[in-house]
Amino acid sequence: MKRAIVLGAGIQGVSVALGLQQQGFAVVLVDKAPDCLMRASFRNEGKIHMGFVYANDPTFKTSMLMLRASLSFSRLLDEWTGMEIDWQALTSHPFMYVIARTSLVEPDRLLQSYERLQHEYRTVLKQEGGSYLGQRPDSIWRSLSAEYLQAWIDEKFSVRGVQTVEASLELGGFRRIMRAALDRCNTIEPYFDCSVESVTRTAQGFRVEGSRRDGVSWESHGDIVVNCLWDGRLKVDEQMGIPPQRKWVYRLKYRLLGTLPRKLDGLPSLTGVLGPYGDVVRYSHARTYISWYPACMRGWTSSLSVPKEWDRLCAGQLEDGEASRIARDALAGFEEVVPGIAQTEIDVVDAGVIFSWGKTDIDDPGSELHERYHIGVHHYDGYFSIDTGKFTCAPLFAQEFLDCLR
Repeated sequence: MKRAIVLGAGIQGVSVALGLQQQGFAVVLVDKAPDCLMRASFRNEGKIHMGFVYANDPTFKTSMLMLRASLSFSRLLDEWTGMEIDWQALTSHPFMYVIARTSLVEPDRLLQSYERLQHEYRTVLKQEGGSYLGQRPDSIWRSLSAEYLQAWIDEKFSVRGVQTVEASLELGGFRRIMRAALDRCNTIEPYFDCSVESVTRTAQGFRVEGSRRDGVSWESHGDIVVNCLWDGRLKVDEQMGIPPQRKWVYRLKYRLLGTLPRKLDGLPSLTGVLGPYGDVVRYSHARTYISWYPACMRGWTSSLSVPKEWDRLCAGQLEDGEASRIARDALAGFEEVVPGIAQTEIDVVDAGVIFSWGKTDIDDPGSELHERYHIGVHHYDGYFSIDTGKFTCAPLFAQEFLDCLR
């Protein structure tokens, strides 16, 4: 039996591992976290992007990639987990896109992009099949009346918006499903609480070495290595003689989880576009997710690896008063968009790492952060490196990796 070593047990690594075991591989799945999907794959808004938020990419390539990825997401994971996942039980209320008066892209251009996305949606469904989280709606967006918008949004921030079918996954429930799928696979061996320190090409394949959380060294050998790491992928690639060819940035962004005030019962999930605004994700049976970019984006580095201090923050281990300050600043910022949201009761504040190509922030209209199409699977004679780019893309790129392997 061939043996694969998969580095990283986020959504990308778990998708790859599940796909590989169906191809007859024995898999070693390595992650420094104590379990799968515990870091960046758990501490984001979980949105399954259809391409709406990438209207500032003039090539339209990012929107097309997100659209294709979103329409294959549920089909591929149903196949690899061996079950028909109840996606509707996991999804948030659909997203309203609130077009800010200060949007980097003028409203008419945004609507033109959404019209094109609607056309391409029908084309992809016809040519490639699939569904959006198990559903195939005829229309994926519609304009909202000013009256409806102003019921929730301060008119100083916006007077225009659209309702979309986009949704986020409740990541706690999603993680449990993926973990259960791993548990059912007796050819996937988890190496959790294990950091990766070196990957070496050998006459028989590859040797991967590292250390466990308790300091004990570990070593594993495989025929292939698949680098699905998020905040450590570039460092391992460079060890293998594959340095990055473009500028990159790691960002540390916080999320808040809590309970909205009663006056906001019925508030839809929403995203401000297009620029440094934020998201509110509403679930029927889980806490509300809130992130206001100007207050929650609190780390930035172009180093090959992220600072060790970020590990503590990503685990929610904040210093005294730090969590309350972040929550207060974020809610105060969002209060200017959604009046009353400052009264939200917050009980979780933690951070996640975002990797992207580029060197300037999203308030720059020319920033590469508005693009996500220079990503995907890279192959180097048995060593694979997958640049996931967005949570949405992980199953699609896992399938592309399996196609490449065959």
